[in-house]
Amino acid sequence: MTISPLPDLRFARIPLHAQDRYLGDRFSYIEAGPVDAPCVLFLHGIGSNATYFRFQFLTLSQHFRVVAWNAPGYWMSDNLATEHPSDADYAQALTDFTQALGIEDFVLCGNSFGSVVAQAFAIRQPHRVRRLIMTGTGVGQKQLSQERREKFEARAQRIRLGSYQYGDAGMDNLVGPHASPQLRALLVEVSRGTQAAGLLRAVSFRLSDFYTPDLASALTMPVLMVQGSEDHMNPRQENADLLLPQLPNGSLVELAGIGHLPEVEDPGAFNQLLLNFVGSLHQ
Repeated sequence: MTISPLPDLRFARIPLHAQDRYLGDRFSYIEAGPVDAPCVLFLHGIGSNATYFRFQFLTLSQHFRVVAWNAPGYWMSDNLATEHPSDADYAQALTDFTQALGIEDFVLCGNSFGSVVAQAFAIRQPHRVRRLIMTGTGVGQKQLSQERREKFEARAQRIRLGSYQYGDAGMDNLVGPHASPQLRALLVEVSRGTQAAGLLRAVSFRLSDFYTPDLASALTMPVLMVQGSEDHMNPRQENADLLLPQLPNGSLVELAGIGHLPEVEDPGAFNQLLLNFVGSLHQ
């Protein structure tokens, strides 16, 4: 596996009118590609950050302005002020972030927690999302099961003990059986960048009753879900398969032998799927 270099970390000022929603005034993110090209905006998962999309920057920046945010409270983005953010809070955060960068419309791509934030935004502002791509898709729940609560609370407890101890849990439950030791080690390093306060807010959101199949008729843009056959975090039967019939213009591709993280487990296949799906936007 070739580990491609990352672009430099960048910062943007949270718009003045929005700063009362945050514990600070700073977003952090990574960007590559021509600033005047169509934008692809990536949203990371709950135990990750912008560096997770390492394998997308080099290939996709030849065609697009590629931006990966650090969600509020992640890496060096200042946190949300509320300790129990809702789907509306994360959608507003993405609105504030894109305003800070001067991005009006874009291809939106989210993994796991990022897929739910992407849906929260796209449901409210579908005219700004040219295409929606989701991996390890999550749809939430109407009623919270005890099993789900225990899994998320276990994550919360680990991060309270420290970012290294959070990463020390390893990647066996996130990747497929063929993921290399090198890739697993890289993902552990990414997870060690997680800040407790950011993850705890994300956990609170993921334990809410935000259930996207009931709202999916608003997702009128073309939607692609890329699902790993070995995804045990967000199994398709409990997530993507429930969302797909409710989408006006949706499709799903399953990658055999892949777990919860298609972008890093098989970046070649994922990047080609994205390029094919986005089509004429980059021509």
